[in-house]
Amino acid sequence: MKNFLPIVKLACLAAVAALIVSCGGGADYRNLLPADSFMTMSVNPASLMEKSGACDAACNPLLDRLKAELGKAENLSAEESEYLLSLLENPAESGLDLKKDLFMFMSMSGADINNPEVRGGLLFPVGDKSKLDALIARINEKSGTEAVTENGVSVVKIGEDTAATGVCAYNDIACMLYFQTCGGDIEAKVRGLFAQKQGESLMGDKVVAARLSARNDVNMVMPYDNLPVMANYSMLGAMPMMDALKGAVMIGSSNFEKGRIVSDAVMNYKDKESEKKAMEFYAYVKPQTGALLRYVPANSIGAASYGLDGEKLYAMLAAMPGYGMMLGNPMIKQVLDAFDGDCVISFSGMTPDGRYPVASLLVEVNDPAVLQTIVTNLAGMPIQQTAEGEYMFSMGGISVLFGVKNKVLYCTTDVAVKSALDGTKIESLTSLDRIVKGKSGTFWLDFKGLNALVAQLTGGYGMPQVEIALSVLGMFDDLEAYGTMEGGEFIVNMADKEQNAFKTICDTTGALIRQYMPEASEM
Repeated sequence: MKNFLPIVKLACLAAVAALIVSCGGGADYRNLLPADSFMTMSVNPASLMEKSGACDAACNPLLDRLKAELGKAENLSAEESEYLLSLLENPAESGLDLKKDLFMFMSMSGADINNPEVRGGLLFPVGDKSKLDALIARINEKSGTEAVTENGVSVVKIGEDTAATGVCAYNDIACMLYFQTCGGDIEAKVRGLFAQKQGESLMGDKVVAARLSARNDVNMVMPYDNLPVMANYSMLGAMPMMDALKGAVMIGSSNFEKGRIVSDAVMNYKDKESEKKAMEFYAYVKPQTGALLRYVPANSIGAASYGLDGEKLYAMLAAMPGYGMMLGNPMIKQVLDAFDGDCVISFSGMTPDGRYPVASLLVEVNDPAVLQTIVTNLAGMPIQQTAEGEYMFSMGGISVLFGVKNKVLYCTTDVAVKSALDGTKIESLTSLDRIVKGKSGTFWLDFKGLNALVAQLTGGYGMPQVEIALSVLGMFDDLEAYGTMEGGEFIVNMADKEQNAFKTICDTTGALIRQYMPEASEM
């Protein structure tokens, strides 16, 4: 019995260890992700395939087309064609695990921002190492390359005679395609990624790791520290906001849902002090009230709105290097200081001849006298006073109306906006109140209106390029983007409210290919 108890204890410990590994405590292919990338994106292929409706290989027109192309290939044997067909019908035969996320990453470095040294690649999880070995062996046989295996990691060099050097490296948990334009020992670099620990990788950041572990269609991570402009532009580096951004990470996700595409993003700062600096920098941002929406026509094509404290906005701009000369005119300070509340820029289309935009700028001001400051500084321009606090600027057949009404500074070519400011009730964009009120900034776009504008400016249907553009725009209803100091959301509403957005995109794209590339439909 005494000899039996240690065996039981060892068995229990082994069982616990196995459980821990099965729950994610073992090797994770994501630990290969470089921590120095300025952009890392994950894609969930299984989710996208399901949402596209393309999972059934038996009724997939794209697969049928690829099969037909393979049948025409003269340099493939019957056995090779059969193998490639098996990969098309079941990509898991490649040995890659397409039920897990695949990753794309990229980084840049070098003193010359116009000719940076670029590194990046793709990371796949491995599901069946023997199948992957077989696939790589076939490729090596065809291309004359070979795999060099050390410490369980096999590396195949590719593209050595091109501007970008690349390798394919893999072991039993991960496969990585990696390239770089900067020369150097690329094999050593990749082997180092396979050997790094979780804490050395992008997954070492707990907040980032949590987002990359979430089951989203797409995840994206952008550490500001790794942006090449941060390191190579001294003027940018000297800006007040840069200290707060050091160590900050933008984290976002996108999901294709029924009738819409939903994306979100948040900023994660390295510490409370950095977050405090960011809040101080953005002190000029105010929550919007939505009060100006009643002046914006409902048939507008697009609108952007912000909540502003003009005095703090001027102080922020004045603190930036290189802005001193631009801000030297006292009028700029006087005008910006008067900004106090919502600011809306709206766009309703073009004049019938397509020459001028029908647009408006509306800003809440705390001092109506700001109008006189503007008029004084426009001396010599063809300006005509039309009423108390109202002016008109005419040139080239277009009239621009500007003035101050009810503490709203306006500049517009849209007679409907001027009518609303004068007290006439119009059909307005007050329906957007839900994405404006309480938000720091908002952007809205009506795709139906944009579609009509494109048709107007191009003469409507007739040219294939225009017809394709109109068909693509026709998939979408409108776009809503809004944010606060904590983060933001970006939503594209589809015209088809009953179908998954990704399937709508795939179906429309497939129809366009069949229509405008008829050879792709010939079987």
